[in-house]
Amino acid sequence: MTRGALVLFVGLFSVLFLRRKLYLYQWFALVIVVLGVAIVGLSGALFGHDQGHDPDSGVSDSMLKFARDVDTAARTPEAVRVIIGVLLIAAAQIFTATQFVLEEWILENYAMDPLNVVGWEGFFGLLVTVIGMIILHLTIGSTEAGRYGYFDLKEGWRQVTHNRNIAVSSLLIMISIGGFNFFGLSVTRTVSATSRSTIDTSRTLFIWLVSLGLGWESFKWLQVLGFALLVYGTFLFNNIIRPPLKACLPSVREEAREELLPEEPIEHI
Repeated sequence: MTRGALVLFVGLFSVLFLRRKLYLYQWFALVIVVLGVAIVGLSGALFGHDQGHDPDSGVSDSMLKFARDVDTAARTPEAVRVIIGVLLIAAAQIFTATQFVLEEWILENYAMDPLNVVGWEGFFGLLVTVIGMIILHLTIGSTEAGRYGYFDLKEGWRQVTHNRNIAVSSLLIMISIGGFNFFGLSVTRTVSATSRSTIDTSRTLFIWLVSLGLGWESFKWLQVLGFALLVYGTFLFNNIIRPPLKACLPSVREEAREELLPEEPIEHI
């Protein structure tokens, strides 16, 4: 649910740092996208444990269970962990929004193709990851408490080399992420980082559809409402459909003065 805030951060950073102009209907569309993602996440939180629920149980049993859950949550630091988790997710969204806006700035001001940007990002990402893995292995993974844990570099390498499924899935994930970043940067170069963020958020819809087909997800009408708002906000922001109110539309003079991101990068000497 918190992930939907990405589009707002990207839009805000685009206005502050790239001097982009977002019209009233575009801000409205971003809010609609965030609302749609929030409804989808809320439905999962409300009905995520309903599959094992007995339909014959009465309302009183449900109320007693709810009271016990509230009492248990009040006596445990679970609420603190939830708050920390939400703050970490929000920080991750700000970091991702910064990356989107910085990538748009690079593509606009330097003669670089999206494939080159993906290659450099992958190189430095690999370098930072390898250095971090070595440091964490020496400080945590090599100790008695950290052995066979997340930071045990030797155990991780053994699992990858001795388990074919892990090796193949890791290779497919690398190809998938590389293609995902390339197509995302192509959208950023052609349109904008904010448009990319709205389209990126909409991929949750396709994940939901595949999960329904595989039986991993149960159908909920509240999720349908959330995805409908998500798609509507994405279409509205990218000018596929018109705003509901004419007052939200930019004037003809503003449209003529608007500067669009060029299809080709600016050449520099």
